[in-house]
Amino acid sequence: MRLRRTTALVASVAAAAGAGGIITTLSSGSSHREAPLTALDPTGDDTDVYAFKAADAPNALTIVANWIPFEDPAGGPNFYRFDDRASYYLNVDNTGDGRYDVRYRFKFHTKTRDKNSFLYALPGVSSILDPKLNVVQTYDVTRETYRDGRQVGEKVVAHNLPTAPDNVGPKTFPDYAAVAAQADRTIRGGGRVFAGQVDDPFFVDLGSTFDAIDLRKGTGAQGGGRDDLAGYNVHSIVLQVPEKQVTRDGRQVAGAKAGNAVVGVWSSTERPRVQVSSPVAEEARAARHVHRGSRAAQDSDVQVSRLGNPLVNEVVIPLGKKDFFNATQPSDDLKHFGKYVLSPQLAKVINALFPGLNVPENNRTDIVQALLTGIPGLTQIAPKAPPTDTLKINLGVAPNPAPNRFGVLAGDMAGFPNGRRLTDDVTDIELRVIGGFLKGNKLPLGDGVDQNDLPFRSAFPYVALPHSGFDGAQKRIEPEHAPTPAQP
Repeated sequence: MRLRRTTALVASVAAAAGAGGIITTLSSGSSHREAPLTALDPTGDDTDVYAFKAADAPNALTIVANWIPFEDPAGGPNFYRFDDRASYYLNVDNTGDGRYDVRYRFKFHTKTRDKNSFLYALPGVSSILDPKLNVVQTYDVTRETYRDGRQVGEKVVAHNLPTAPDNVGPKTFPDYAAVAAQADRTIRGGGRVFAGQVDDPFFVDLGSTFDAIDLRKGTGAQGGGRDDLAGYNVHSIVLQVPEKQVTRDGRQVAGAKAGNAVVGVWSSTERPRVQVSSPVAEEARAARHVHRGSRAAQDSDVQVSRLGNPLVNEVVIPLGKKDFFNATQPSDDLKHFGKYVLSPQLAKVINALFPGLNVPENNRTDIVQALLTGIPGLTQIAPKAPPTDTLKINLGVAPNPAPNRFGVLAGDMAGFPNGRRLTDDVTDIELRVIGGFLKGNKLPLGDGVDQNDLPFRSAFPYVALPHSGFDGAQKRIEPEHAPTPAQP
């Protein structure tokens, strides 16, 4: 019987809620189809952002940013790709003001070798440069630097690099892994980059989440959930650069307490203004912060999507403001969106559906700190930094060789919300903190999905290989197990 029909279970869960506190915060989930306009523009829709210190690259920042939600592996003959008309960005704020100080701009270029063929590739592709690959996409990477809102530098750090092709099937790619590995490239100034199709690394029971938190089994903490992203692919940009490339002083981080240790990360997508048709265009133009002298200002590009802590726009920002949110910068978050975090509708929905859980509904300063200001002493960029929706990571915290999926909530200081690793179970963390975990209301909530459908790789680019169009299959059921306690 489901939770909303089980009053005895609700009562027992409420009684089990502890009275103590915990030093941690809440952050993101996933942002698939989170706003009306991006739902109509999948190639501009950034679905997830991860920022972490990899075990095999402990002195570098690794960013994984994904676009194009719900790629069906068999979705041909026009298989998925990055849009040549868009500019894709990985942004870093190292001063805490919510404005980018370092940006990496990705521009893609697509060529069809034989326009008289219906095939994406002829059978037997053995190399990323194989002429049998009919649809070929390459890209350039430009590093932009800013100071006090003005662009002060621009350098092309990679040119004409190949993307990993879509995994059509074993006849087309007899050894797809070997072909995709050739998309792992180095960039000028140090670092590595990968772009192309991968398995969607996010795991969540979307069906139960958006059916009014209709948990399938108990409180959702004992498995039984359905991973609705299992079997689907996304297009990913994976960037790994030395810490000194993103810190405020251009130096390596000495430790977790160093003044340059914390940076904020987010992704964004921009398109030429002429392509944008939006009912909030004038409002967005007035609110959007464009750095004078930047390439974006010169070319009149319009930001159509952004993503730091993804679930902010998906379940915190109301429908009427979602497109507006995507057009603004993190520096504007407190002014435009702070009230939605202080009194999140999700808390009210949980109380309405599950009487007795006593989820705090107002004055949620705990969530404001989690989403916008960072954890003092761990992920707060500067003592007086304004609230901004960026994924904050302390580069002085070493990778944990035995990561806990609950991250900081379980005492794993190298995990979410100190950045976000691929294995961090941000959905369970978010549900528990929304439920009032930080205020002593320790409900063992979850979505019943604890891990990805495919194991992640231990080496760059870390994400799993994409599912094949020939034999891909959607959905995965989490095996049932003993309940995870409210205190991980």
